[in-house]
Amino acid sequence: MISTDRLAVLLAAARAGSFAGAAEMLFQTPSAVSQQIATLEREVGATLFERSRRGVQLTTAGQALQRHAEIIMNRLADARSEIEALISGETGRLRFGSFPTATASFAASAVAIFQQRYPKVEVRFVDGEPYENFARLKMRELDLAVVFDLKSWPAYRTYEGRPVGSESDVELVDLCEDPFLVMLPPDHRLAARRDLELGDLRDERITGSSNDCAPWGADLRHLCGEEGFAPVLEPLYSSADFQAQQAFVAAGLGVSLLPTLAQVNVRQDIILRPLRGGPIRHVHVAFPTGAYRSAATTALVAILRELALPLRQMTEDSAHEAKPARNASSA
Repeated sequence: MISTDRLAVLLAAARAGSFAGAAEMLFQTPSAVSQQIATLEREVGATLFERSRRGVQLTTAGQALQRHAEIIMNRLADARSEIEALISGETGRLRFGSFPTATASFAASAVAIFQQRYPKVEVRFVDGEPYENFARLKMRELDLAVVFDLKSWPAYRTYEGRPVGSESDVELVDLCEDPFLVMLPPDHRLAARRDLELGDLRDERITGSSNDCAPWGADLRHLCGEEGFAPVLEPLYSSADFQAQQAFVAAGLGVSLLPTLAQVNVRQDIILRPLRGGPIRHVHVAFPTGAYRSAATTALVAILRELALPLRQMTEDSAHEAKPARNASSA
């Protein structure tokens, strides 16, 4: 029999890339981790890791065992969650994640409302980027998370372009859409306009992250291409932080895009304008694929949908206003 404790050590070492990193994750000593891996290799009769000064890397046999270990540990986590829910009723534990702008807009409030309604349920909350919480969902470290994706950018991709999983790792429930706004300095030539079209950005320097304004740059490039021009994505001033991007705009170094959800933390020295036909973040609640969903999880999703309703209505109204009036004689 293969010990599930040693399978957990294998997964931690594979994830950390070193026995020392796995030891830190598991609150063990590097020596204890090394010994457990050695015992596991004797049990399966194969070398599972290639050791080097830079760390450890799974062998082909190790990769095969890793796939099975993930399935085993995930099923054990599901069994534990289901049994806890059956035994405890309204008590138990709920592990919830979100990304920063959603946390500031509604996810933190959702936690507060949930705890008022279900005071016996322990809520553990973590704030992080979508790809970070995607990895936590995949490893069953979270029960659910609010994430976003774009047409050209899945939630499992880091801002450097690396995948941390695949679509099959999670199940998504739509929550709302989060259209981007244009950030302008107050004295900009477009600041007097009520809203903007993509064509208005034709000759503007657009700042964003260093990876071509990831994650929204690819969508913007595609949409502008459909309008017949290529946007100028400024490579000299870059940051993935919206506060830093606001500072670039306020200093006159370019214009940028800001999600509607991020309006809760807007500087006084920039102007926001809607961008018709621009990129849209699609916000979802994500669950590990096939995982058991407790009554507490369902209750939290209902609260999230309730708090996101104003944004859903706002984007639906904006989409309706953007449609041209139909001719009275048309079918």
